[in-house]
Amino acid sequence: MKNSLLPKLLLWWQGRSVRERKILLAWGVTVSVLLLWFGLLAPLWQRIATLERRVPALEAQLNKMRARPAATQRTASSGEAAGGDLRSTLFGALAEKKISAELRALSTRRVEMRLPELPIKDALDLLDTLRQASGARVAVLNVKAEAAPGSPVRLVVELERTP
Repeated sequence: MKNSLLPKLLLWWQGRSVRERKILLAWGVTVSVLLLWFGLLAPLWQRIATLERRVPALEAQLNKMRARPAATQRTASSGEAAGGDLRSTLFGALAEKKISAELRALSTRRVEMRLPELPIKDALDLLDTLRQASGARVAVLNVKAEAAPGSPVRLVVELERTP
């Protein structure tokens, strides 16, 4: 079909006068530039600007969560004295909040947790609460978000207790 369309298109193009070809070419370039601008570049720049505003706040919140070593050590020793491994401690804390999450024990001191879709602020607040309650530190944090600002995010976190 492509082979039969190209000769017909060339024949039609050759049938246009020089002035019509220039006008059609100018319109084609203009439409192409507008499609490129509004279809690709403007949304891309808008998304970059949104991320430039959100990333520093998220990094500050993550750094705040990591910067509480004294509270972490105190709760870590009390959590271990209670007799539970990290997975059990996190499961209990999540059950108290009536939130279900996928927990996978990587070892007795390290757990991978997949939280359900939540707004980013709620997800990070929950993560901070769980971190403090379990006496663990955030080893790996993976955030998956939709393109729309303010949409729920999915967190995949690895928490670990240090001896």
